Amino acid sequence: MPKPDPAKRAQTAAEAIRELNHITLDQRISAPVISTTTQALCRLVDGLPQTLDQLARQLKTRQKERAIQMDTGEDSEAAVAEVAKSLEDSVLYLGRLSNSLHAAASPLFHMGAK
Repeated sequence: MPKPDPAKRAQTAAEAIRELNHITLDQRISAPVISTTTQALCRLVDGLPQTLDQLARQLKTRQKERAIQMDTGEDSEAAVAEVAKSLEDSVLYLGRLSNSLHAAASPLFHMGAK
């Protein structure tokens, strides 16, 4: 059985968010559905830091193995360091996003529809 392709999984997740954007654009949505949707988005955001950390670790490992070649002909060390730093920064921003989403989700949990 072939290993799952992480790029395809990420593309599927991106497409799901695009579809969610279309669904939430004009549709009348009840507070309980908004709550459930927000809870699911919390889980999504809370899982992203692990993914980004693992991608950065994989990239650094490929660099140590000298398994990265830049199409510019330059050494990849500086580029890998830049990517790893940007991924680490993204994890910090995701922490702030997670806190905000959880703050929104908390009162939503108690909302019902009339």
